[in-house]
Amino acid sequence: IRIVQRMEKVLITGPLIGDSVSRLVNHFRVEYSKNEVMNQTAFSHAVKDAWGIVTMTSLSVDRHIIDSSPQLKVISNLGVGCDNIDVSYAQSKGITVTNTPDVLSESTAEMAMGLLLATSRRIIEGDHMVKAGGFSGWKVDLLLGSELNGKTLGILGCGSIGQAIARIAGDFEMQVQYCNRSRLPDEVETRLHLSAVDFDGLLEKSDFLVITTPLNKESHHLFDLKAFERMKTSAILVNIGRGPVIKEVDLIAALETNLIAAVALDVFEMPPNVAEQLKTRVNVTLTPHLGSATTEARSRMSDLVINAILDVHEGRVPDYVVS
Repeated sequence: IRIVQRMEKVLITGPLIGDSVSRLVNHFRVEYSKNEVMNQTAFSHAVKDAWGIVTMTSLSVDRHIIDSSPQLKVISNLGVGCDNIDVSYAQSKGITVTNTPDVLSESTAEMAMGLLLATSRRIIEGDHMVKAGGFSGWKVDLLLGSELNGKTLGILGCGSIGQAIARIAGDFEMQVQYCNRSRLPDEVETRLHLSAVDFDGLLEKSDFLVITTPLNKESHHLFDLKAFERMKTSAILVNIGRGPVIKEVDLIAALETNLIAAVALDVFEMPPNVAEQLKTRVNVTLTPHLGSATTEARSRMSDLVINAILDVHEGRVPDYVVS
């Protein structure tokens, strides 16, 4: 950790991409965990005298953290989801909370489609087979998968990421349906060839289903055994939203009893812990929260979290204040 002595303290809890941090050094005393994300214990100690923090989504900013940081004025979260922060309590203390939406929509949508293709075409299985020396030549029935073309894609949570997925899926000539808390404008539905359905319809009609919804009381464990029982047995599920939307013990049961065909997870219920039963199944594709992991997206996110700190310091309203 590098400490530069200047004025109010800004705590940056993990590495950022690019040189955006340099814009802070003339205004603040910067404590920067440049090489790795702080653990919760180190964070809880370092935050006590901070005026502003750039938080990684793996760190919890709960009431205890907020109460222990009397000088705190801004929490700038590197990511879209803010379920790691007690937002309402922070706001009640006059603390501005910001996030970084929109700039990661394309990268996360591409990741969703990548996981969809990798799982439906059994690409990971094929990679493992070749590397293990199990490939003995072309066979007509070797690792048969499923085409995307003409199939029905369901999207749970059709914000900017979901809409980007819908646009890409249109190029595969997929039929796209979505389930949202509120219906999208007619213009958006028409442009993206989207059909609105309720949650039951999403489960029952989707050949492929992508979760992009944020985590809240309504979405927590939304995918439980009852939900899996309503899905097609040929369905493939992809989660690039938040891990606890899926009740993993029920997902494992659904896979073991063939209620669904396969799953791809970029997020987990209790990260970084991943159930062993998921690691050992060939019809499960796992990635370590790579949704926005492109140089372009992470650079834009890094710029936004620093912009938010400077905006609050200079009396401006940041672009992305969490409401």
